[in-house]
Amino acid sequence: HKDGSQDDVIIIDHGKGQILYKMSVRDLNDKRVLVNKLDGIYFYRPPVFDEALSLYKGRKYAEAKKKFTECRKAFEKFDSLPNNYSALAGFYMLECSRRQFDLDALSSEQKEFSKEGLTNEIQLQQLEVNAFWEAVRLKDWVGLDKLAQSWLKRKLPGSQRAQIAYCHGLALEQLGAKEPSKLDDAIHAYNIALTADFTASIEIVAAAASNALRIYHSDPKVQLAITQWGTTNENKGSSGYQRLIEANSLVKLYQLGGFEAFKPLPAEYQEFTKYEKPKSNDEAKKKPKEDAKEKPKEDAKEKSKEKPKTKPKKKSKEK
Repeated sequence: HKDGSQDDVIIIDHGKGQILYKMSVRDLNDKRVLVNKLDGIYFYRPPVFDEALSLYKGRKYAEAKKKFTECRKAFEKFDSLPNNYSALAGFYMLECSRRQFDLDALSSEQKEFSKEGLTNEIQLQQLEVNAFWEAVRLKDWVGLDKLAQSWLKRKLPGSQRAQIAYCHGLALEQLGAKEPSKLDDAIHAYNIALTADFTASIEIVAAAASNALRIYHSDPKVQLAITQWGTTNENKGSSGYQRLIEANSLVKLYQLGGFEAFKPLPAEYQEFTKYEKPKSNDEAKKKPKEDAKEKPKEDAKEKSKEKPKTKPKKKSKEK
C-alpha cells in the first residue's frame, strides 16, 4: 500500500481498475481495492512456473512449453496485472517456439499474446526482435536487410544481437545469389551471431556456424584451393586459400566450444580441419633458437648445484 504497509492476499478477480481479493482461504468476506491506490502488486512464483523454467534452462523446450501453457491458463484472468505469471508464462512460450525455430508457432502465438502484464524492458524488446523472425518466416529478405540496418545503433543484450545478426545473415546469404559480394557480408553477420552470445545462445551458434561453413564449402574458389593444397599450384595469396583457412579456424572453434555434443557438423564440413595454416618461417626458426639458449642455462644451474671442493681438515692431536 502507499502508506508502506503490505498484505498477503488471495486475488480472486480483477477488472475495471479494481482487484477483488480475500485475506485468507477461509475468509468469507471479499474485499476490493483500486489498483491506482496501491504502490505495487507482487506475485509469489507458483511451482508450475518453477518447473517450466527449470525445463527451459535445461533446453527441454518442448516439455517446458507444455508447462508454461499450463501456467498461462491457470492465471489467465490476471494477465493484465504487472508481472503476473500468465503473461510471463506466455512470454516464455514464445521463447520456446523461437529457440526450436518453430516460426509458424511463434508468429501465431505472438498475435494472440498480450504484453500488458510485462514490465521487463528486455522482454518487451524481445517482442520487437521477433519481427526479424517473422521476416525470415515470410522470406522477406530485402525487408529484413533494411530492418537490420535500422537496428544498428540500438543497444542490445548479447542474445538479441546474436538473433538479429543470424537473421540478417540468412537474408544476405539469399541476396548473395544475385549479388555475390553479399556473401562476404553474410559470413560477417554469422560471425557476429557466433560471438555475441557464444556460451548461451547455443541454437544460434550452431546454426550460424553451419550456415557459414555452407558458404565456404560451396565457394568454387575454396574448392579450387582444396584441390591445389600442397601442390606446386598452391596459391597462399588467393581469396580461396584465405577462406579455406577461415573455415578451418571456424570448425576448430566449434569443436573447442563443445558444440559437437549439441549438434555435430556434417562430415564434409569437418574435412576443413585437414587444411591447417602452416607456420611461418620466422615461427619455425624461432623455436630452435630458444631451445639453444635454454641448454646453457640448464648446464649453469646444474653446475651451481654441485658442492665446491674443500680441503680436508687436519686431524687434531687431542683425543
